[in-house]
Amino acid sequence: MRASFTTHAEQEEYEKNKRTMNKNEFRQLALDLRKQNPEFQTLHSQVAQQVAERFYQARKRFFEGLANKPKIKKPHKYFSLVYPLSGWKLSNIREVRHGKNKKKKARLHLSKR
Repeated sequence: MRASFTTHAEQEEYEKNKRTMNKNEFRQLALDLRKQNPEFQTLHSQVAQQVAERFYQARKRFFEGLANKPKIKKPHKYFSLVYPLSGWKLSNIREVRHGKNKKKKARLHLSKR
């Protein structure tokens, strides 16, 4: 989900109703964007909601003065995503890039059971 589109949607919400979007509205926006964009349709809804949650928390920390302005995060910068607890398994696991040993690489493949 693009942060710029999300902030644009929030700006429209503020101009109409004189209030900002809450966490649930961000999540619903992420789900709506997922339905509209063919690239995101393969993404599980819980993952889309997690991206919205991360953006909401970053935005909240910014307005509380605890962090810098949220930026658009490139897909390769996401180190973790939350998937549902059931219906998934890990397969074809290679060496994991971890700690100081950066020579080891990892590629995890998720497959639906």
